Amino acid sequence: MKKYAILLTVLMLFTTNSFAQLLYKIEGNNLNSVSYIYGTIHVMPKKDFEISKSIQSSFNACQVLAMEVDLNMDFKTQLEAAQQSFLPEGKTIADLASADDVNKVKQFCIDSMHWKESKYEKMSRLKPFFLSSVILQELIGKSKSFEKEFNNLAKKKKMTTIGLETLQFQMNMVNTVSNEEQMKMLLQGLSTNNSEFNKMLAAYLRQDLTGLGNLMNDAELSPEFNENLLLQRNRNWIPIISKLISEKPTFIAVGAGHLPGEKGVLNLLREAGYTVTPVN
Repeated sequence: MKKYAILLTVLMLFTTNSFAQLLYKIEGNNLNSVSYIYGTIHVMPKKDFEISKSIQSSFNACQVLAMEVDLNMDFKTQLEAAQQSFLPEGKTIADLASADDVNKVKQFCIDSMHWKESKYEKMSRLKPFFLSSVILQELIGKSKSFEKEFNNLAKKKKMTTIGLETLQFQMNMVNTVSNEEQMKMLLQGLSTNNSEFNKMLAAYLRQDLTGLGNLMNDAELSPEFNENLLLQRNRNWIPIISKLISEKPTFIAVGAGHLPGEKGVLNLLREAGYTVTPVN
């Protein structure tokens, strides 16, 4: 089964359904100005990264940048998040799985990732989800992030930046997935050597959201996972977005999978009375 390999990629992409567009404008409902929403992939190879002219133009028309989390957080918040990415009480992944499974992880990191023993020992203290993220990003190599690039552009324009949720909320959300499940995700991810991410990246670059939806279906996400990590967050964001766009033109950048579907952000905005249309 591919489900656990795909789950990590899902967290980086969050894309389902069959919309063939990533950038939309939000207007109507007595708004004084147009705002925009864009579906991102949270990390991708640098060679594939591009901010199109239409995205740049839409961004420049706004005064506020809203993302899932405001990247301009203080050092204390960053430190607390970093601490929560580690297993408690000095434990390592060796405390979560059989000796055989732990050896598979170790050998992959040393043989395929070319990590030194000391680096592996340090990284093995991470919760499996975060260890998976480190491994995937190193496999990708030189990478870019839409969130970081948008944040840099916002700084240059002296735009206000807003988080739709806190980093602590996201850390708590990851912790709803048990360490045992996270370990299964890690092991399955190693067995596919990031091939599932490559499939999703290719579909994203084609804006083939139907194909991405099919890959998501292969993941066999549980109803609880889908509700906690996707649908509830979509609902949480609508009143925040509504307030922001009623005050100033806002560029909203969230994982692409939050946009489509009956319970996606685009439809929820339409149900709230806004006109939401694609930007080519």
